[in-house]
Amino acid sequence: FGGTLLSSRDTLNGQPASVWVEQVVAELRSLPNVTLLPRATVYGYLDHNFLTIAEKLSDHLPPGALAGPRERLWRVRTKQVVLATGAHERPLVFSNNDRPGVMLASAVSSYINRYAVRPGSRAVVFTNNDSAYATALDLLEAGVALAAVVDARANPQGEPVQQLRARGVEVLANSVVVNVVGQQQVQAVEVRSLSADARSLAKGSTRRIACDLVANSGGWSPVLHLSAQS
Repeated sequence: FGGTLLSSRDTLNGQPASVWVEQVVAELRSLPNVTLLPRATVYGYLDHNFLTIAEKLSDHLPPGALAGPRERLWRVRTKQVVLATGAHERPLVFSNNDRPGVMLASAVSSYINRYAVRPGSRAVVFTNNDSAYATALDLLEAGVALAAVVDARANPQGEPVQQLRARGVEVLANSVVVNVVGQQQVQAVEVRSLSADARSLAKGSTRRIACDLVANSGGWSPVLHLSAQS
């Protein structure tokens, strides 16, 4: 059991994530030895892999369509339990990355999309993967000025990259944020280019970019745990 939030920009196996999920669910429903419990929550995980599950049967239906019980309690004893709770976004490491205003890119998107909060007025996005570009687009849609996207990769490609460049956002490839300027809050970042082999900083000057928000992403680590009953 577990779950995650999918955005309209997410893809799996080259297709929209929502389409992929629908296909997998349909395949599971067709298997005779699989029981799917939608709208269900495991609220108790007890000794020896004993689970208590609350399934909502009709709470989501309009009053005129209510029929039968509203909820059902499942008590399940299983040999194995897989906890699939999504993924953790990894932070990138740079000097003074603990300053107020330095946030994970996914957290910035959550503030904007879930809580309608702008966490800053002028942002820099620092990333080594594609997912942070969705945050960059979220920032623009929320009316936050996007000073630059700093990408550690030599040649970032893809539709989100093209969308940002088409909107006049500067994408600094083969570059990294090396320092945050500011004591009580972010005031600017210092950016350096990487060497050709991306193993060290290239020779040259440091560029300072004024901002009050740094959204950074170092990729994702899946959160999975398998518990087997002996």
